[in-house]
Amino acid sequence: MKAFSDKPHVLLGVTGSVAAYKALELVRSLKAFAEVRVVLTESGARLVPERELRKVSGHPVWRSLFEGSKPIPPNTPSGSHPLTFVPHIEYAKKADLVLIAPASADILAKLAQGLADDLLSTLCLYAPCPIWVAPAMNTRMWSHPSVVANRGTLLSRGVRFLGPDSGHLACGDVGDGRFAEPSEIALQVASHFRNRSRWKGRKVLLTAGPTREPLDPVRFLTNRSSGKMGYALAQAALNRGAEVTLVTGPVALAPPPGVQAVPVETARQMRDQVARRLKGADLIVLAAAVADFTPSSPSRSKIKKGPGGLGLRLVRTPDILEEVLSSRGPRQVVMAFAAETERLRENALKKWRRKPSDILAANLVGRPGSGFDSDRNELLVFLKGRKGTVKFPRASKSALAERLMDLAEQALRERGKG
Repeated sequence: MKAFSDKPHVLLGVTGSVAAYKALELVRSLKAFAEVRVVLTESGARLVPERELRKVSGHPVWRSLFEGSKPIPPNTPSGSHPLTFVPHIEYAKKADLVLIAPASADILAKLAQGLADDLLSTLCLYAPCPIWVAPAMNTRMWSHPSVVANRGTLLSRGVRFLGPDSGHLACGDVGDGRFAEPSEIALQVASHFRNRSRWKGRKVLLTAGPTREPLDPVRFLTNRSSGKMGYALAQAALNRGAEVTLVTGPVALAPPPGVQAVPVETARQMRDQVARRLKGADLIVLAAAVADFTPSSPSRSKIKKGPGGLGLRLVRTPDILEEVLSSRGPRQVVMAFAAETERLRENALKKWRRKPSDILAANLVGRPGSGFDSDRNELLVFLKGRKGTVKFPRASKSALAERLMDLAEQALRERGKG
C-alpha cells in the first residue's frame, strides 16, 4: 500500500445507485486537491467497474471488510490472540472526511440505524471525522416517509447532505433525487478543507428565501424566490468556520447542518429577527427576496368569491436594508442583493446609491436557467470604494457564493483596518 500523502484524506463510498458511474468523474475532481481511497459496495460494483475506480484513484479499491488483511505476530506474553492489520481501518483512522457519493436509500438507512453489515457501513461507524452524503435515487424513494425519517435522523447527527438536485432522472421521472454535479460536490469538499478555520470566531447573519404577506387565513402574497442563493451563502460561510445565523422565509430546503435557522413568514417578522441579532454580527448578508408591500388589513376569515372583483389596498413593508445600514457598527460589513427584470446595471446602481452597502450583488430574475428557483445564476457586483463593477458569469450558486464570500472577506479586512 502506498504511503499516505500530506493532502487531505477523503474516503469515498460508492453505493448501488444508478449514478454510480459518475463516481469516476468525482474522483478525478477530488484528486486535484485530496488523496482519495474508494470503498465500493457489492451493489455499486454491479454499476461501475472496480478496475476503472482503481485506475482513476491510483489506489486499491476496498470491497470486503477483511480484504488485504494480514496477521501480525502476537506480541503479548500470552500470545493467545494474534492481532490483525486491516489497511482500510488504518486509512479510516487518518481520514479527514467520509464522502458517500452516490448514496443510495439503503446506505442512508444503515447509517441512521447504526448497522454495520458491510465494509462501508462499518467504516462509517468507526471513522472519527465528518460524514457527508450525496444522495441519488428515484424521486418517490427520496420522498418516502422512511427515507425522510432517516434523513432527519442523520441531519440531527451532523451528517451533511450535498443535494440531491431536481431534474430528469435516469428512470425517466422528473423531480428531486438527481445526483448533484460531481464538480459541485468537489467544490464543497475543496472549500471545506481550504477555508474551515479562516473565519473562526466570526459571526455571520443571513436572510434567505421569500416572505409571505397574508391576505386572509388561507391566502398570501409572495414571490418566486427559492432561497437557494441565500442557503449557498450560508454554507460558504460555514465552510470558512463562521458561526452562522440564517433568518429564512418559507422554502423547500433543509438548512445546512451547523447553522442556527430562524424561520419567519412575513417581512415584519424578518425585520424583527434581523434587528434582534444585528449587534453581534461581523457580516450581514441580506439575500432574502422581501416583499415590498403587504395588505393593509388582512381579513380575519377566508375571503369568499363574490359577483365582482376584489380590491386590495397595499402598504409598504419595513425596508430591512435601509434600517441595517442606518444602525450598523463601524466594523460591520453589509452585503445586499438587487433582483431586477430589466436594465440591470441602471436599476441596481440606483438602489446602491440610495442604500450604499459594502457589496451589492445584482441579477436578472425571471429568465429560464438563472435567478429565482434555479441552481445557477450570474451576477453584476458593485463594491464600495471601487470604480466600475465585477461581473460573475453564469455559474452554480454554490460557486458564486464562494466568490462573494471572498469579496466579503476582503471587505472585513478593510473594515478591521479602519
